[in-house]
Amino acid sequence: MPLYEFACTQCGARDEVFRQRMTSDIEPPPCPRTPDDESHTMTRVMSGFAHHLSFATKVAEAEATYGAEVDAAMGPEPDIGKYARQYDEASKDLPPGEG
Repeated sequence: MPLYEFACTQCGARDEVFRQRMTSDIEPPPCPRTPDDESHTMTRVMSGFAHHLSFATKVAEAEATYGAEVDAAMGPEPDIGKYARQYDEASKDLPPGEG
């Protein structure tokens, strides 16, 4: 389903025409700024391309751009071994569990 873009040769106004099928003869629309003026003719122009990124690409770009800032804000990773040693030390005096 193509979308054709047109621009006015006089004032530069742009308009789009949507068709359900691709056809070679597309009737240009009237100029949106001056629809009654015959000197304002619309000519077909090249459309821009849309580039859609996947979620993985967006995440990778965000990490490349903001990764250092996020790491600085979060601080260093916690020392899990330190917490495990503290747990072992604190659990020595606990009674044995049932089980």
